[in-house]
Amino acid sequence: MKWLEGLRTAARTTSTVARLAFGAAPARVSLALAAELLGAGFGLASAYAIKFVVQQAVAHNAAGAVWSAAALAILAAAGAVAFLVYASLLPKMIEVVTLRLDHELIRLANRIPTLEHHDQPAFADKLELVRQGRQSIAGSVQIIGLSARTVVMSVGAVAIMASIDLRFLALPLFAIPRVFAGMRAQKLTKETQDAYAEPLRLRAHIYGRIASAAAGKEIRVFGLEQALAARFDALTQRIRRERDRANWGGAGWLMLGDASFMAAYVAAIGWVVLRAARGEIGVGDVVLTATMAGALVGAIAMVVMIGQYLPFMMLTIERFHWLEDLANAAPAPAGGPKRPPPVTLTRGMEVDAVSFAYPDREVSALSDVSLKLPAGGVIALVGENGSGKSTLVKLLCGFYRPTAGRILVDGEDLSGISIEAWRGRVCAAFQDYANFEFVVHESVGVGEVAQIGRKELAAGALGRAGGAALAELEPGGLDTMLGRKWGGAELSGGQWQKLALARALFRETPLLVVFDEPTAALDAAAEHEMFERFAAEARSGEAAGRVTLIVSHRFSTVRMADAIAVIDQGRLREFGSHRALMARGGLYAELFELQAKAYR
Repeated sequence: MKWLEGLRTAARTTSTVARLAFGAAPARVSLALAAELLGAGFGLASAYAIKFVVQQAVAHNAAGAVWSAAALAILAAAGAVAFLVYASLLPKMIEVVTLRLDHELIRLANRIPTLEHHDQPAFADKLELVRQGRQSIAGSVQIIGLSARTVVMSVGAVAIMASIDLRFLALPLFAIPRVFAGMRAQKLTKETQDAYAEPLRLRAHIYGRIASAAAGKEIRVFGLEQALAARFDALTQRIRRERDRANWGGAGWLMLGDASFMAAYVAAIGWVVLRAARGEIGVGDVVLTATMAGALVGAIAMVVMIGQYLPFMMLTIERFHWLEDLANAAPAPAGGPKRPPPVTLTRGMEVDAVSFAYPDREVSALSDVSLKLPAGGVIALVGENGSGKSTLVKLLCGFYRPTAGRILVDGEDLSGISIEAWRGRVCAAFQDYANFEFVVHESVGVGEVAQIGRKELAAGALGRAGGAALAELEPGGLDTMLGRKWGGAELSGGQWQKLALARALFRETPLLVVFDEPTAALDAAAEHEMFERFAAEARSGEAAGRVTLIVSHRFSTVRMADAIAVIDQGRLREFGSHRALMARGGLYAELFELQAKAYR
């Protein structure tokens, strides 16, 4: 039933707002709500005080009028103090709730142990929309206060007016069309925002490119300024048209909903005036009714304002719930508690008939791949772009689960090993590495968070990565801040790459070491020299219990590997040493010769 589902949604929305608000600042939120409710109560009491002031004045009772006026002044002052308390607390409340929501988004985005959600466009769309609309969720704290005040004022005003004429109890019924109009406007807003979510993300991407220093060179060389600006403007116009259509449509529905109540309000005022003319009620009652009618109009105006804001707030919270549900629905580890990974590898790892397909893609990235990775060995993965090399690496690191088949670690299925503990024994350097703009030793030390701050370990990892010069970077060596935007040192692409390699070498006892084309920015000779160094370390006695996996598009640099796996269109085509594969004269030999000719 739709109404029951609506009640559940409203209850969950209220629960989420309360959790975020009271979790961020329980004392401030409680005090602010109390101030709002007290302010509403003082407002109603002030209206009654006005009635007594008028009655005493009409009766020519000077003392009564003075005492009533004094009570009115005290109540008005108390209401003003309550408002000032609320107004002073509100900005800080919104700030801390926004920070709490940012923390929640970070937690949700990283709570899912795999990366499947990053392959869903809906995830990127909703995350961006929630990020942009997080101020509306933070502002819901204000909406709670205003809603509480509005309820107290509305109920109080109707009750006071009903004490004068019971017919006024029917006034709330005329607000029902407004509720249905608000629901229709909310639906229109949701449909429209979902429709322009992707254009909004694309516009943000174009803006990011235009404002990016890294992209600035290509933009100027290729003369893209006008073209990108035109695309940005076109997307802006498209989004604006969609928003205007939703805004005007929503406003139309709200006006229709408000019409019935305003008609009832005018009729109520006319009826009170008529009764006063007949002498059925006193002057004080007329003033009180007029005052409460004004308060009721103000409450309805507040309802309209909240109604205009509420759909967007609820829509943003609905998207937040979608992200929350996605994180909660992440497949729980099967088979009970997970085992820790082995202390060291004795046999190695095995890819056993593994297939994998990315979400929403018909073609499998890997099909029935079987491969043995012996402990202490250096295995190279080669193949053309899009062949499935990086996908296999992601499966070995536990970023994805195989669609079919198993990955074995010393004979134990990886799915039975704690994924967090497994990643704690994996070192990896990727082609699309991250630039952590911290001080130098921290940018390396994040490779093992428990050891961050150990400068001697960071210096050693930089040396093994061929980046010893970065330990002497001006002005502070390992304590030099990185990143121009923070007033730090600006590094070249090659220097950032060496930092990424150093992170991969920072962990002291890994079971799996992966180099997924991390040296693409280096020339062939430099890459070959670096991989020779990695291979020598992998074959040393200290590294006997680990598997080293090297992915490269340069065939000449993987000759030193113990074995080479040739991946082609998601399948393992060949496996063996460089010499054996060349003697076989198959795909590897063909690709090797083609690439070698380019360097002759």
